Amino acid sequence: MEALQLTLFQQSPAVLIGALIAALALLAGVYGFSAAQRRRAERERMRRIETSLDYWTRAAGHLYPLISPDPSSPRRAQPAASELPLMAERILACKAAPYADQELIERIDHYLDKRDRQSMLLLYRTLEMQISRLTRERRSLLARGEQPHWGILFGLMLRPLLPFIALLLEGALLLYSLDDIHNAYVAGPPFPFFAILRFISCTAALLLLYGVLSAGFRESGRRASFVIMALLIAAISLLHLLGLSAAPYILIVQVLVFIVGFRFTREPKRKERPYAGEYE
Repeated sequence: MEALQLTLFQQSPAVLIGALIAALALLAGVYGFSAAQRRRAERERMRRIETSLDYWTRAAGHLYPLISPDPSSPRRAQPAASELPLMAERILACKAAPYADQELIERIDHYLDKRDRQSMLLLYRTLEMQISRLTRERRSLLARGEQPHWGILFGLMLRPLLPFIALLLEGALLLYSLDDIHNAYVAGPPFPFFAILRFISCTAALLLLYGVLSAGFRESGRRASFVIMALLIAAISLLHLLGLSAAPYILIVQVLVFIVGFRFTREPKRKERPYAGEYE
């Protein structure tokens, strides 16, 4: 079959040229679509950041004079009665921010329920932390788009190629697996089943690695955890080079590593990162 295909290409150069043109057209189409999708995602992310910052800075501006340690600033335990409606509106509006997480919502509810200085201080600290984090994200997005470093620019150029590379690898894996299954049937049971397990193991590792590398993670230490776990599962799939007999055990190890990943990639609970004075 391979010899027939080679002879066909040798006798008909137009077939080879057509195949190359089709491959280049597919590459250009996938690259253009992926790059456009990435730009739209970054514009939407910037819009969500700006909206969230607008809500949170307005609320923090109302809280700051009440908790300011500056002696020259008017320091009051509670806002004036005339300020209460607008202040409550600003604070409640923070819940509608695109990046309002459960912790911030709980701080808002706690303050509106207690209305004391301690809850106000914790709410302000939470807002201040969220504002600082989103400001860093906005600065990072602007720098990556307008003043990228050489390495970042190179990565941005290659990133739209990820779907095409993943498609090529999966196609090559499928062709290899079909040949692998055919040879396994010649060897007899249980090798055909092992060949299918090998294909499932490699495909799952490839899809997981592609999903992690192409995901638009926000600024978070969990991103490194996702990448490490995906690389580990992909590296384990290389053990299939040992032979078909190892396929079931390799797949089991990958499943166990995937389950362990839920522990290492979870969001830290609030009590694992308390603010100073929270439990005083």
